[in-house]
Amino acid sequence: MLKNRGVAALSVVIVTTLCAVSRADLLGYWPLEETSGAVATNLVPGGTNGVLVGTGVTWMNDAARGQVLSFGTSGITNYVDAGILPPIGDTTDFTWSFWAYHQDAANSDVILGNRYDPGAKTGSQWIKFTPTKFECNAGPQLNMDYADIPQNQWIHHAVVKRGSDRSFTYYRNGVAVMTTNITLTGTATGRPFYMGGDKFAEWWLGRLDEVAIWSDALPASSIAGLAEGTLTPLTAPRYPVGVFDLADAVGGGNGTLPGTGGPGNLTTAMDVYTTFPNNPFVDGVFAPNTNDVPCIIDGAGHTYDFNAHNNAGNPQTWCNGLNMDTDPSVAGGLLPDFNGDPDNHSLLSGHASKGITFDLEAVRAKTGLHIEKFTATIGDSRPKINGSISYFVFVDGVLVTNRFNIRDSEDVVTVTEAATGRYLSIAITDANDDTICDHGYLGDPFLHLTLTPPPPPPPPPPPTGTVFLLL
Repeated sequence: MLKNRGVAALSVVIVTTLCAVSRADLLGYWPLEETSGAVATNLVPGGTNGVLVGTGVTWMNDAARGQVLSFGTSGITNYVDAGILPPIGDTTDFTWSFWAYHQDAANSDVILGNRYDPGAKTGSQWIKFTPTKFECNAGPQLNMDYADIPQNQWIHHAVVKRGSDRSFTYYRNGVAVMTTNITLTGTATGRPFYMGGDKFAEWWLGRLDEVAIWSDALPASSIAGLAEGTLTPLTAPRYPVGVFDLADAVGGGNGTLPGTGGPGNLTTAMDVYTTFPNNPFVDGVFAPNTNDVPCIIDGAGHTYDFNAHNNAGNPQTWCNGLNMDTDPSVAGGLLPDFNGDPDNHSLLSGHASKGITFDLEAVRAKTGLHIEKFTATIGDSRPKINGSISYFVFVDGVLVTNRFNIRDSEDVVTVTEAATGRYLSIAITDANDDTICDHGYLGDPFLHLTLTPPPPPPPPPPPTGTVFLLL
């Protein structure tokens, strides 16, 4: 299958390290489709171009893959210098993906990675993919001893490291064939990223195509798409299709289930739209107003007047997980799943009054996916006691759904406007009756992620009215 050449028109800025990129997740993508010269272009803006070293590294046209890079002379200095890898430690993620055509007997030559320090033939740390195994020596040494790569056939390879469960998974032609879990006691820093051999030894004989590395652990679906040719490194999602958990995002997590975030506790003050620069998914929080001055509800400066629906206006916090006097999964029989099945359910909760805005564009950029809709179960978590709440949901400052004076009930909310919007704002007020027991919640506040982009907006209707023709 020939590679997709539609990406060649992207502009490239040459810098000296892989880390200096404008998009931190995809660190490098080298299609290896040049026909001449000593530079392998990196299509990631700000990424490091590869520099060809040695007379045996040449461009060639392959019958199966089109233009590729050939390492055609065994045992002499031939490699590509593609910059420096980011630090690799116990909790870091990464993905390596590439096509390789192995032309030698089984050996320990470096197809990708490094064996020695960049300045000398020394060093106790290395990270390399070879014809017989993947090795990561950052204390203790990991050896993923997969079946030897057969000769004279194009094979897609990928290695995915997940810091969350300390796993390394090797994929061959899109299929996971080996997973190893190991706790790294050290951190590999300053390691060079070479193609086709190390600077000092272990020069490989074969051909390379479509080399890419990420600082993310790509899902299995993306690896399969890269191997099938339905995805490229520029289009491969970094998250699986499914849901993005906004409760986990409030706690500083990555939106996965089960979540990686903490409790959250995002606090603001009256008349202040508070931002959190360290949280990429939360645009800001606000306290619904109790006066005739509308409050700002998102980063674009949109406002809304909650005065008729809010009595106290206390700036309460948003919290990931249960933070209530009475657990709604027990009281009144509400929400049994949210607390009983934490791997598949989540809860965003707190006392009225409060508002929060999510940056949907940040979710799209991080996941590499489109948003189909937002869904949640919104309700009063103190049924049959006292108090009530009202809720409001906005997209880009436009109120799309709301309900007043909820008590002892809940709503299942679906917001399709999130598919094309930038800011999703949610507010809970005390319903302007009292401030006692006004506990609100969002059960399973999910963005539904999809590979399919939203349909374009319909064309404007034709003008109506009487037309006068002047002669």
